[in-house]
This record gives sequence, structure tokens and C-alpha cells, in this order.
Amino acid sequence: MIPDNSEELRVLAGEYVLGVLDADEADEVAAALAVNAELRRAVAFWERQLHPLSSLATSAEPPSGTWQAIEARIRTKTAKPIATSLWSNLALWRWSTAGFAAAAAALALWIAAVPTPRPSLVAILHPPQQDQASWIATAGRSGLVLRAVTTATPPSDRAFELWAIAPGATQPRSLGVISPNGELKLSRLPPDLRDGATLAISIEPIGGSPTQLPSGPVVYVGSVKAV
Repeated sequence: MIPDNSEELRVLAGEYVLGVLDADEADEVAAALAVNAELRRAVAFWERQLHPLSSLATSAEPPSGTWQAIEARIRTKTAKPIATSLWSNLALWRWSTAGFAAAAAALALWIAAVPTPRPSLVAILHPPQQDQASWIATAGRSGLVLRAVTTATPPSDRAFELWAIAPGATQPRSLGVISPNGELKLSRLPPDLRDGATLAISIEPIGGSPTQLPSGPVVYVGSVKAV
């Protein structure tokens, strides 16, 4: 049913443009566009906001065996943590951060909902080899801001730590432990954080990794893009 409430209608329009509605819901919205002027305006708004963001997501050919791996994960009852050895597999790491159109669209939704100064760099962090946006990082003259866009939390005796790896580098650098409220702010940008860099979040002891390198599993990755 098409909602009468303007806020709910706007959310529905955004979901329609993102393509996350099921077939019946999408058909209902498509049919209502012919008679509902407010819905048409909301859809037009999200099309203007979201479609240009698709340029942030470059196309990438998945490695062979990807579909078989997906099917195997679907059949697995419990998710297994990403092994720390992922840090040594830069090819997989960078394939995972090549970008996804849906994640770029989620960035536009977040920017529309949370007014901020225009960033010069953005990164959308998601679980490796998945396209569900979980964290948004924006950076510019005022520094770096990382915020969670999901309810993801580390185990009770652990913390999330943010890492950056510069283009061409082989070792990540810690940017700090993320606050329990799902936010990390830096007033100055580290030199590693630039277009083409990669951000990642690992699970570490409460005070951060004791080795200056990730000691726990990597659970989110994202590629830094200039905007």
C-alpha cells in the first residue's frame, strides 16, 4: 500500500529507486506513479540524488568461483569471521573495495539525511565481498569522520579499530579505535588517506591492537574515492 505520510512516501520512493523492493512492491509503486504526483516528485528527487553517485562505483569482474563461494556461504548456518590473513591478500582486498552501485547509493541517502560540509574524499565500508554499506567515511579540510550506518557492534570484550593502507603500500596504519557509539573523528588527515587508499576495520582488544598491525579479523573494507 502506498503510504499517505510524506516521510514514509519519501522513504518508499528511495527504496524504489535503489531497487531494493520486492517485485510486488515495485509493481505497486510503478502503477501508482501515474496517479500520485507526490510519489512522482519523490522518485524524481531520489533519481537526481542517487544516479550521479553510481560513478563512484567502478565495474569489477569477480574472480572465478565467486558464485560457488556465495552458494556455499548461503548454505552455511553461521557466519565465520574473516581471517586476519586477508591483510596479506591485497588482490582480494582491492577486489572487495572496487565499489558497488548500491553502496554508492546508500552514501547519497546518508548524506541527504545527515547534513555535513561537502567532503573531498568518501569511502563506503562493507563486509568483504558483500555490498551492504555498514560504515561511511567522509574526509575534507575539517578532517575525517567515520560513522556506522548499521547496528554492528564488536564482541563485548573487543573494539573496532580503523586502518588505512595507502595506494601501493603493503602495511596498514592505524587511524584509531572506534568509539562504542559507532563514530571516529580525526581533526587532521593522515598522509595515507587519499584517493585510491583503502580503509578497513578489524576487531581488536579494547585499547587497540598491541602490535601496531591488525591482530584480529578484518570485518569491513572500503575504497577511498575523491568527489
